[in-house]
Formats: sequence, C-alpha cells, structure tokens
Amino acid sequence: MIDDIYIPENAKGEILDNILENGWYRTGRFIFTTQLLDVLGDESFFNVYWLRYDVPKVVPTAKNRKLTEAGAHFTKTIRPFSITDELQELHTRYVCNLSFKTAETLESLFFYKDNEVFDTYIIEIRDNGKLIAAGIFDKGLNSIQGLINIYDPEYKKYSPGRFLMMLKYNYCLEHNLTYYYPGYYTPDHPVFDYKLFLDKSATEVFLPIYRVWIPYPLFIKLLEEVPQ
Repeated sequence: MIDDIYIPENAKGEILDNILENGWYRTGRFIFTTQLLDVLGDESFFNVYWLRYDVPKVVPTAKNRKLTEAGAHFTKTIRPFSITDELQELHTRYVCNLSFKTAETLESLFFYKDNEVFDTYIIEIRDNGKLIAAGIFDKGLNSIQGLINIYDPEYKKYSPGRFLMMLKYNYCLEHNLTYYYPGYYTPDHPVFDYKLFLDKSATEVFLPIYRVWIPYPLFIKLLEEVPQ
C-alpha cells in the first residue's frame, strides 16, 4: 500500500540525501513512501518503518568482526552498477530460496540500467572467480541507500547478507559518509530483524507523522508504551 509516489528526473548527490532524509525510498524508477507493506507476499500487511545507521556512532561487535574475518578470503570489488548474465543467474538462485516477497527479476528492481538518474554501485564477492554474492546501493553526497543483497544459497553459512551490510558500512567509513539507509523494518515480524544487526544503539527510525528520526531504543520504548 503506497502512500505517495513519484518518478525523479535526478536522484544523485545531495538530492538523494534529501530524499532519504525525508523518509522516501527507491524501488525501480519510483520514489515512494508507505507505512504498510505486504512483507510476505500473502496479503498480510505489516506496519513498516524506515531505518538508517548513524555511521560514525556504529561500534562493531565481536560477532560482526568475526563475520568479517570469516569472509576475508573472498575477493571483494566495487563498481558502477550494471546488470550482467552472471548477476541475473545469481539473483535467480537467491530468489528461489527466499521465504519473503522480493522482486522476481533485477530488471523490475532497477529500471534504470545506466545510472542516468541514480548513482548506483555494486559490491561483488567472489570465491575463486565465482560470483557468490552481490550488494547493490545508491550513493548520495553524504549517505547511501542499500537496495538489495543477494547471494548463492550454498554460501549461506557465511551470512553473506550481513557480510554485505558490513561491507557497505565500511564503504561509508572509507568515503566519510554519515548515513547508511538499509531499508524498511517491521517490529511485528522477525523477517527483517537482520537490518538492525550492525548496532541497534546507532540505528535511527523515521516517524512519518512527526517527520523526525529517533534513536531505535527510544522507538522500542514508545512501542512498549502504546496500549495493546
């Protein structure tokens, strides 16, 4: 259920920063806002909230560092985004093993393939040359928007989705970017809890009614105070 939607002519640099700051999100060629999503694809709608990490405040845990060390032997590269046959094949393997709803093809998720409107990059992870995971994000002047992480199910033991989040976080550190927007989250279903794993104390939640970002611990406290 979309609250509002539009198609931007330009969403790069500071323009993207402002879009994300105001609670908008990108899918395909559209920028949209919503408070309800059919998360599981079965017409059961959940309340959703936009998240962001205040990157300088993130303190990696021992678990996060161990995750990074476990994937240290893989080859990591970052390049401007483009859809390749190799990437398509990886996405197909990924989607076939999901328990929640997502775009069935990369074309439906990325209408613009030439970075004409968005400044989009991809992190590729390879094992002896084989593409095993990829994380795609839009870059602004002071922030990035995580779009999707996909991986070969055979490498699930390495937690590649979270590993890619760590790599995006590291990208922000290396480029002095303040905010990392990992996407939407619902407190009513654990399917997206992984988006909080970097550091809950450095996570902020957007409240669309008041148009403000608040710390995640305060958000949880407010939820607990709402009468059931």
